[in-house]
Amino acid sequence: MKLIYTFLILCCYLLSSAHAQRISMNDHWKFAKGDIDVSMLSQQAVWTNITLPHTWNGYDGQDGGDDYYRGTGWYMRALSLDKNDWGKCIYLRFGAANYLTEVYLNGVLIGTHSGGYTAFAFDITPFVRYDMSNQLLVKVSNADGLPIPPLSADFTFFGGLIRGVELIKKNKLHITAEDYGSNGVYVRQDKVSDKEAILSFTAKVRNTEKNAQKAVISFLIKERDGKVLKETKEEKMILPETTMPITSTFRIGNPHLWNGKKDPYLYIAEVKVKVGSEIVDNYTFPLGIRYYSIDPDRGFILNGRSYPLRGVSLHEERKDKGNAVSDTERKEDIDRIVAMGSNYIRLSHYQHGDFTYRYLDSLGIICWTETPVINKIKDTEEFAVNCENGLRSLIRQLYNHPSIVVWGVSNEINYRKGPNPAPLIERLNKLVHQEDPTRPSTLAAMFSERPTNLITDVYSNNRYDGWYYNTVEEIGTFADKLHQKYPQRCIGFSEYGAGAHPYQHQEGNGKPDIDGHWHPEGYQTYFHEGYLKAIQQRPYLWSTSVWAAYDFASDSRNEGNQPGINDKGLITHDRQIKKDAYYFYKVNWNPEPMVYICERRFTGRTQPETSVRLYSNCERVILKLNGEEIPLEKREKHILVSGTIALKVGVNHVEALAYQGDKQLEDKVVWYYLSEN
Repeated sequence: MKLIYTFLILCCYLLSSAHAQRISMNDHWKFAKGDIDVSMLSQQAVWTNITLPHTWNGYDGQDGGDDYYRGTGWYMRALSLDKNDWGKCIYLRFGAANYLTEVYLNGVLIGTHSGGYTAFAFDITPFVRYDMSNQLLVKVSNADGLPIPPLSADFTFFGGLIRGVELIKKNKLHITAEDYGSNGVYVRQDKVSDKEAILSFTAKVRNTEKNAQKAVISFLIKERDGKVLKETKEEKMILPETTMPITSTFRIGNPHLWNGKKDPYLYIAEVKVKVGSEIVDNYTFPLGIRYYSIDPDRGFILNGRSYPLRGVSLHEERKDKGNAVSDTERKEDIDRIVAMGSNYIRLSHYQHGDFTYRYLDSLGIICWTETPVINKIKDTEEFAVNCENGLRSLIRQLYNHPSIVVWGVSNEINYRKGPNPAPLIERLNKLVHQEDPTRPSTLAAMFSERPTNLITDVYSNNRYDGWYYNTVEEIGTFADKLHQKYPQRCIGFSEYGAGAHPYQHQEGNGKPDIDGHWHPEGYQTYFHEGYLKAIQQRPYLWSTSVWAAYDFASDSRNEGNQPGINDKGLITHDRQIKKDAYYFYKVNWNPEPMVYICERRFTGRTQPETSVRLYSNCERVILKLNGEEIPLEKREKHILVSGTIALKVGVNHVEALAYQGDKQLEDKVVWYYLSEN
């Protein structure tokens, strides 16, 4: 039933307007890499056929060397509209393009966009030729040095049309499609409690007619079965060539709250624009009503109850594809995280695709979303405006998603030497409060006590004690000292992690060669066991997110025997291997019975003696080595460890049997011991 409900909610987004046509433009594109004279485009360029989404860095951006192509790419496509479309408003909406984009139609520049990852739309109505082919050209650049964030970051800056393109046809009076790439409708949750919800709707209605138009704008809230719960109507005269914000307020008694994973209930909201007896536009979307707070001592509180946010950080990126991923791949990545038991995802380090937020809403997974203001800034007004536009686009495009609880304005902004970032962070923090007074601002800090950390409402720390510095055991001491020094500040861990190659192994927890090529998987496991213990003892940590869910491309890296890859993921870049640490979180966060033998890929043993470590949340577990039962010691966090065992020369069979009620589970591995004699 839950799957059916999730499907219906997603369809509600996809079929958001019955009175505006949205046509996918992802097929039939041609691509050419390099700088080209637009007037000589067809003669100069060597075109290849591609479909969107697309990046030109899918391979060179993940192979190491920090030498991937950063420059210009051109996209070309034919666009046809017949005479029946005359009189409509025609828009092109780009899901995202990295990072500087120019759009031409029939040789005329119709618009430019500075910034990657956010959607943007252009009104192409004045430039369209009907009943003939139109030539659409898009120039995209990810060149180094553009005054666009990010200037510097620990991931590859994949160039291209990394998300899809839509053609949108609307009537001349319509809900605007040009408000920073948003859908033009916003619901502010002014006051919510268990007993009452007060909501403010705003719809931005645009009139492109030469005359004023009298319109009736209806605002509706429906139960998820479609039954109308509340409806209001506003009659307005919309002046020609203007966009007018129309508002309405709702009071709902005893609202059915969106309650995270336990009960992600979504109402259906709709706005209809009517002229005379004709509905000329409408927009329908799910609506989750909830209230929350972040407390310096109690952490995150959802609907009046403690709700510690525990999860992962996620890059939107895939092997050989970079950022040019499909919705199917987005769903797969989120499903693995949810199966691990996470209730929270930090969507790093930029706005992700629309599907991700819709899906998190339907699952009840809370998220932090942020802008790509990372490491350093340019001290110019142009750069600051581009940062503001990116943040404003992020907020307006994602305003209605109940899964989003904070707006992130920066990540590790003090990391690289350069201009003082504090004035820019203050400017972005102010913008968050102007755009959305209902959600806190936040940032992720590398240095825990810089002045920038005190600007936003809450903040979190990127900590790597036990990896780049200090020891794993010191993370708890660090958190306590910070909490004691700043008792009124809400703090968390926005990143913590350690690298791991799934086929590198060692006996014991000796520290890896951090900057070299020895990143044994067992050390990552040890790292996360220590961190989770510290986290669970400190309820004041409002959010904690493992760095990262998946290994990801960072072409400047050369470590862990995987050039071009940051290997701190709980799952490998190709999604084929869940590392041991993944199962450690699963056994602690997902109540479903499980048993898992660690170091299963440590198959070639060179020492005759070892021990077995496994994870299980079952009532009883039996461990056998070559058919003989081995005693187990139960430790905290669902860890079970054997004493020292002796391997025989050759093949060794390790088997774990777990029992929970009438259910039996098992896990088996094979280890080989080759004697040196």
